Amino acid sequence: MFYLYALACFVLPGTLWIILNRKKLKENEDRFRHVFWSYIFIFYCFTAIYSAAGIGTVWDLMTYGKLDDTVNLIPFSSEGILTYALNVIMFMPLGFLLPFIWKNFRKVWKVVLVGFLMSLTIEVCQLFNFRATDIDDLIMNTLGTLLGFGCWALFRLIFRKAGDRAINIGRLEPYVYTFGSTMGLIVLYNWRLIFI
Repeated sequence: MFYLYALACFVLPGTLWIILNRKKLKENEDRFRHVFWSYIFIFYCFTAIYSAAGIGTVWDLMTYGKLDDTVNLIPFSSEGILTYALNVIMFMPLGFLLPFIWKNFRKVWKVVLVGFLMSLTIEVCQLFNFRATDIDDLIMNTLGTLLGFGCWALFRLIFRKAGDRAINIGRLEPYVYTFGSTMGLIVLYNWRLIFI
């Protein structure tokens, strides 16, 4: 029940974006493919942000009344190589899906910047619910995004037509699905409502 509620809060901004841009979608024969891959991307972002990272919400901040003050800003001081590897793996799909779905994300710096900002958003929001905020996570997530883009580039070399049918219904679309959806979760998700 908590999962479905959180998923609905996360999916709502992206769904509203698609509804508001339905006229642009109607004009393109690949609209169903685009919507399908957009929801795959949204679900990936939800999995990374909510299920794996576990961000806090404004309701957590109001409940606790303060931010967590334990922040690690010393690089590579965390324990466990497995944690580093999992953070890299968690963000690789982001680096692959952005250029696969949107042609305007075929430049490595754009993809890495989105990965960095998404990771930074997660780390800041973890202050709300007393989860570990760690610069190592930021570094490894960004590295994972870069490696994901490398996988995309290799995939594109092998399958030269991959991503050729990508369409664009607005320059803000990938940002709505990442940051807009995250804001939907931060503002709308209050797990305490289920117990009322």
